[in-house]
Amino acid sequence: MEGLRRVRDAVPGLRVFVFAFMNYVRHQSANQAGSVAFSAVLASCPLLLFISAAAAYIGQPGAAAELASQILSFAPPAVADTLRPVVDEVLSQRNRALVTVGLFFTIWAASSGMQAVRTALNKAYGVEQGLAFWSARIKVILFTVIGTVGTVLAFASIVVMPYVWMALDQAVADGGEGVWLRDAVRYSVAYGVLTSLYAVLYGWLPDIRQRLWTVLPGALVGALLWLGAATLLSYTLHNLGDLALVYGSFAGLVATLVFLYVSAVTLIFGAEINGVLRSEAPSRP
Repeated sequence: MEGLRRVRDAVPGLRVFVFAFMNYVRHQSANQAGSVAFSAVLASCPLLLFISAAAAYIGQPGAAAELASQILSFAPPAVADTLRPVVDEVLSQRNRALVTVGLFFTIWAASSGMQAVRTALNKAYGVEQGLAFWSARIKVILFTVIGTVGTVLAFASIVVMPYVWMALDQAVADGGEGVWLRDAVRYSVAYGVLTSLYAVLYGWLPDIRQRLWTVLPGALVGALLWLGAATLLSYTLHNLGDLALVYGSFAGLVATLVFLYVSAVTLIFGAEINGVLRSEAPSRP
């Protein structure tokens, strides 16, 4: 046991990972990850409606569909095949009156996923007494609105991202090496975007004051874990055979829930890393 402690303390960063894992278990974060995954399923369609409505005013035609397509391209095929018909159906709705009249309720439902994330991050950071209910709800609603508007703008034609994809498509058309270039750039961009998203979530959602340098380590690790987990899950689902043999018509839904659960685990574990670093910061010279 003493030898394991010496190894843990000798390997750079390993001590932080060990304590983060211990806190993950102690905080029952696996249950929190399940809550986040379930809330994400319930909030996904209202969020799509809100993104679609926002794109109609501040973006370009097809911006919401392009955003959904780019996000699904990083999901395992079993998950993407399940979600794509649902996304297409929601985004093809022409009854904008439903979104306009019920905009507040749409935002309220879409922010439910953020509320679940906030609760999980509070636990990771050891926040015992958070904001009052209405203060917390206003906070996550503002985050949902601002995040949606910013995301739509990022994928609108006036921003550089669409031109990056067009350039990569041209590179792929030029030869086989373009495929490797596109994959490398796609995953690099995804890692950068995901790191930024995790950093914003860590810095703003928990009911505790943060600084950029205190949330960045967990964001870097969490985003890297997500890319690794998504790749591993894609490989596993592809090689373990047809899930339909076990789950029947629920196979796609099960794969989606597992993917969302694993994504929530990476998000919460990154916060646990930040929590460990934060607790050790005062003792540093």
